[in-house]
Amino acid sequence: MLTRTMMMKKTTILISILLLSGHFLPVCAQEQPLRDFAEDRTEHKFCFYPSTLRMLNLSNNPDFNKLANGIQKLLVFNLDSTARADKAYKQLITTYQELDYEELASAYGGEMNFYVYGKEKGEDSEYIGVIRKQDMTTAFYLRGQLAVSVLPGLMESMNASDFINPFDFNLSDFGKGTQDK
Repeated sequence: MLTRTMMMKKTTILISILLLSGHFLPVCAQEQPLRDFAEDRTEHKFCFYPSTLRMLNLSNNPDFNKLANGIQKLLVFNLDSTARADKAYKQLITTYQELDYEELASAYGGEMNFYVYGKEKGEDSEYIGVIRKQDMTTAFYLRGQLAVSVLPGLMESMNASDFINPFDFNLSDFGKGTQDK
């Protein structure tokens, strides 16, 4: 039986994996509201393409690679403490609702809240979301189509150590060991 902590970690990894799949989207993508929102509120930002997404797959899991192969872009913004404190991300969600994005998933309460909104148009889908933990808030934008057919096999074979979680980078670990030289 899985502990609550293990379930939360697997849920976070599953959400990450769900959002790391898709196909190419025309140039009419609506990532700009998220970029504008995050411009002054971001501690770290990342942009992933299929090749960089496959690098997150430490065990070279073929199901994960199937999810990542068609993605045009995934933007990840780790928001600063101000955005966490004033819950400004709620205005971002309102902006996307006004752009006809529909709520696809949400969970709140306890140690983690997340919201996912999207415009599902087959291969031309767009998703935005916010994942909020006690000490970290992350916003993301994804262009693509969610390939849910590989998720059952991926969940069966998934171990937390097999993947780098793009929503939980600890940048303070980078560069350690090079300072001693």
